[in-house]
Amino acid sequence: MTPRGYWFSHNPDKAWAEKFFLAYIPVFFAYNALMQQTGWLDAGNFWHITQNLIMWFPFCVIVPWVLRRNSGVPWQQSYWFKLNVYMAVFIFFCTYFHTEYFFDVLGLRYRFNDVSLHFDSVLVGPDEATALAQHKKVPPGMYLNSIAFFIVYHTAAVVVMRRIRSMTGGWGKSGRTLAWMVIVATTALFFAWAETYFYITDDAAANVWYVDLERMLKWGSIYYAMYFIVSFPNVFRLDEESADWSLSRTVLEACAVSAISLLLLDLWALILGPVVTA
Repeated sequence: MTPRGYWFSHNPDKAWAEKFFLAYIPVFFAYNALMQQTGWLDAGNFWHITQNLIMWFPFCVIVPWVLRRNSGVPWQQSYWFKLNVYMAVFIFFCTYFHTEYFFDVLGLRYRFNDVSLHFDSVLVGPDEATALAQHKKVPPGMYLNSIAFFIVYHTAAVVVMRRIRSMTGGWGKSGRTLAWMVIVATTALFFAWAETYFYITDDAAANVWYVDLERMLKWGSIYYAMYFIVSFPNVFRLDEESADWSLSRTVLEACAVSAISLLLLDLWALILGPVVTA
């Protein structure tokens, strides 16, 4: 019988990766704090890109590759690698397109005075002629550090969601379905709120801030949670019982989640309008 109330996947390869990425969380927080306090978030194009790459690639790619090289699972079929591929694809679309919605709907602002490279959508979002002056342009390092952010969020969320879901094994089908919807929604809202609350510190605010932090935390968290309502259950399914997702499926699933998230963000903008207007 399947035990109730378990934390990690029944797929040993996924379970190993989940434990590894959970162990990475203290390193992730310490590195972020160091970069914010030293001012390296805004240190010219080369160091801006380099310090954001270091946050992700050595810890999330090189270290697990070394540790799992003799696991018997080919690296390209390993969950840790698929998760990195998934997040790289998802983050590309989120950062290139979705950040424009965060600028105009949530009042997100980026100010990197020493960074001259930017890469985001031309037709979605603010007028390109004034976007940089309004602090609405995306520097390339944000693509790199966001992969690490989302690996941390999704790993922690999936482990917690599994623990709670596995405790409903004796419930009826309708009860389990309703409970799953509540689990996903609650987890998504918490992580959306927690990122803003813990990341937008006094040290970070020189480069990244919201024009109305109070409204962002209260209402913008719901908007941000629409990302995770789609992506958390999708990542939950990734190799959950066995290594049954190919790399091509992993990429396609990430693309689908990106498109659905974009639709939800745009529908909010259409129906409810911006959370902040400044």
